Amino acid sequence: MPDIDIKKIVASLENGIFRENINGYYEYLRMLNRSEKTVRWYVTDTLLFLQYIEKENEHKSLTAIDKNDIRDFIALERTRGITRRSLIRRLSGIKGFFRYLMKKGIIEDSTGLLQMQMPRAKKPLPKVASQEDIVGLLSEAFADSELDKRNSAILSFLYGTGARVSELVSLNTGDVDFRTGVVRLKGKGNKARIVPTGSFVLDKLKIWIDTRKAQCDAVFTTLSGRRLSDRHIRNIVYAAVRRALIKVPASPHTMRHSFATHMLDNGIDIRVLQEMLGHVSLSTTQVYTHVTKERLRRAYDRYHPHAE
Repeated sequence: MPDIDIKKIVASLENGIFRENINGYYEYLRMLNRSEKTVRWYVTDTLLFLQYIEKENEHKSLTAIDKNDIRDFIALERTRGITRRSLIRRLSGIKGFFRYLMKKGIIEDSTGLLQMQMPRAKKPLPKVASQEDIVGLLSEAFADSELDKRNSAILSFLYGTGARVSELVSLNTGDVDFRTGVVRLKGKGNKARIVPTGSFVLDKLKIWIDTRKAQCDAVFTTLSGRRLSDRHIRNIVYAAVRRALIKVPASPHTMRHSFATHMLDNGIDIRVLQEMLGHVSLSTTQVYTHVTKERLRRAYDRYHPHAE
């Protein structure tokens, strides 16, 4: 076992069939080349469930366990304050265990265990900076150095196009059409899309490209001409936020979230925004409508004299 605590829990199981099969489950997960972390969590979660079964009904066999047992276990875990995300992981581990038992022919899929629906994790709303903070960040007086011109272009590009960090670092000079004011972004799955952008982005891009000494295909590079990495971009954003002395979440993805939310605030059609962001599903884009509603609610509660 990868963890001494897991060994202790296995040893604490009184049912020899439980012990034998949880060890088999461990070997099965390792054979699937799952990460050590995943193996540890899945085995530990299943052990906790089997401990619960022993405590509730010490004579219950593996074949007699049904989905009501799992539901009762999950309900008990909820009363202990286990997070929704952890509950989903617990269910994944337990269902994986019964899938293993099915492959071994120990149980049949007659209990409906594998068809149980897991609770959906509630995703937190994206963090969004105010329009005033973004304006403050972009208008911060940068020095005339080559690096400052590059960093200013990076900040403007992130907010002006809603690009992902990976899309920014893979950008080539041939992907920017200064005449028509559009850029070509290569998104997830290597899918390309065309995104319009404003002169405040194109002007800073042109200044950076014309200023830099290294000539290469990549738009955003080090001074020696090497393409920047994701980490480079994150560090540049963090430093710019600290330098501007504004209260804005310091993350390149926050710039993308802010781009989307501000576009919705100003009336863009959500399907157009979906295309600009490169989302396959409209439901992914719709999360920004919730952000906008939350912002409206906070504004109402703050400014209406009878809001409370």
